[in-house]
Amino acid sequence: MNRKNRSSVMMMEMIVAVFFFLLCAAVCIQAFVKADLLSKRAADLNQSVLIAQSTAEIWKAEGEAGLSGRSYSQKKDSPVQTYTMMFDNRGNTSDQSHAVYYGELKVISGLEAEVTVSKDGKTLYSLTVSRHDAD
Repeated sequence: MNRKNRSSVMMMEMIVAVFFFLLCAAVCIQAFVKADLLSKRAADLNQSVLIAQSTAEIWKAEGEAGLSGRSYSQKKDSPVQTYTMMFDNRGNTSDQSHAVYYGELKVISGLEAEVTVSKDGKTLYSLTVSRHDAD
């Protein structure tokens, strides 16, 4: 009788230990999944900031002629001048089939514009930029 009690207690201890390790493994996996998601979001934000800054610098330095010369397509049906361009996952200009990021520059006035970068229909970053004419 004594021997049977020892084995059942040992079996319960093993079950509790396995349950504890499973619980720890679940928490660790959840932490790794969250870290991966945060890393991907940070990479998307970083890439979109670089794209927006690059677009803003082109517009500030060269105006709309600089955008047209760099494959930015202009929307003509809009009352506001809008230039769009597509980028791959590395931030290089791309065609529709390889596009991941979409950059859009809306000229609010002759000296002010808004740059928006989106991915999968969600706006990742928006930047308002002004330029000064050197007369």
